[in-house]
Amino acid sequence: MKRHLVVLGTMLVLSACSSTPDSEYMKEGASEAQRTDALSECQYQVKLNKIEDEEQEELINLCMQGKGFRLTAIE
Repeated sequence: MKRHLVVLGTMLVLSACSSTPDSEYMKEGASEAQRTDALSECQYQVKLNKIEDEEQEELINLCMQGKGFRLTAIE
């Protein structure tokens, strides 16, 4: 379990360094740590269920919406 979290965390850090996002999940009153935790959990759950690559982004978005986050364009 810890190994999966370490791998997932590493992937998040590397992907964050690779480019500047055009949009980001936002929730009023939520901290950056809460956003990162929620996104990590959603990504982990989708990958744990071996969802096909084409469907992963949509399911992660739905998971984040279920947690109250909305994908918002960054200006």
